[in-house]
Amino acid sequence: MAPFLLGLFFSLLLFSSGEAIATTSPTAAPTAAPPLSASRLFVLGDSTANCRDNSRYATLLWLNFSLPSCSNRLFSDLIAEKMGLVRPPPYYTLQGSSSVGTSMWNFGTPQGTILSSTNSFSPSTLSRQVRQVAEVIQILQLGYGAISSRQMVSSALFLLSFGTDDYLRILRRQSEISSNPKYQRHKLGPLLVSHMVRAVKDLYNADARRIAVVGVGPIGCAPSYLQDRSSKFDSQHCVGEVNDLIAGYNAKLETRLERLRSELPDAEIVFCDVYKGILDIISNPKIYGFENVRDPCCSVGPLSSAPCKTACVEPHRHVWWDSYSNTEVVNSLLADWSWSNSSGTTICRPKPLQYLTGNELKL
Repeated sequence: MAPFLLGLFFSLLLFSSGEAIATTSPTAAPTAAPPLSASRLFVLGDSTANCRDNSRYATLLWLNFSLPSCSNRLFSDLIAEKMGLVRPPPYYTLQGSSSVGTSMWNFGTPQGTILSSTNSFSPSTLSRQVRQVAEVIQILQLGYGAISSRQMVSSALFLLSFGTDDYLRILRRQSEISSNPKYQRHKLGPLLVSHMVRAVKDLYNADARRIAVVGVGPIGCAPSYLQDRSSKFDSQHCVGEVNDLIAGYNAKLETRLERLRSELPDAEIVFCDVYKGILDIISNPKIYGFENVRDPCCSVGPLSSAPCKTACVEPHRHVWWDSYSNTEVVNSLLADWSWSNSSGTTICRPKPLQYLTGNELKL
């Protein structure tokens, strides 16, 4: 067993809800699992899911221009809060901690992509994060037994937020687009969707039953594109070509997830349309209390390890935190609209996330 897994295993055996577990007897019965609930959260994703490093090479990988500030709560942080959990810690910080056997894990990373990278410092891809989930599930099985661990996993919410960094990377690297037909813009969407569907199936095979997949936002409206004078703007003063790519991907992904629900009848699979939510905010800023939908609140240095040099006085009046990332108030609205339809607005289909964390599901 790898040293990391071994460390997690022993920490799980030594701690459970703050109490030591007797380990002197090799025939001791598995630890009783906590009561069945939906108070567990697995987060997988890119910079939209985790702003903190989730690898052993933190200082070498601050190269993603979409890196948000950790002073802002992200969408996944706010969903955790609605579930009564604290901000999910990065996966690698759980090494040697008793919390690995409790309520939440964040496998996301600011360098995360659906597709593998040609960079020598490969980021944490979707497939790698799914494998990390499988490792944690194995640890739970060793600590709690097969039946109890299955209940823990099947009652947890799995939140996947990928795709943004894939599109940012491809759109920036025109040479790769032109030289490799696999990564041509019009072919990228179906390729990404196929990998996402495969990941959902893999999680299902690992006993996940409550899965929420977050789409990609309208990055054609992000400040980085709005500052490009060569761009062609649409009626909303966004780069229509970029948004059309994103909208096409989201539509394909939602269609495949709908089909997947019929293939996996005992699973609850939800698609959260953050594209719709952000575009509505940009189209109607006054309704939501925003004054600036174009300029970033934060001045960003592209080669700086610090994502923000100078922040604006009133970030809550801005839609964009930096060149690509939303402000916390936008994330808060998206979380509210994803959680329930109490405000009359919902962006998660066919059910809000509150349903997935309730007691309606029968395992």
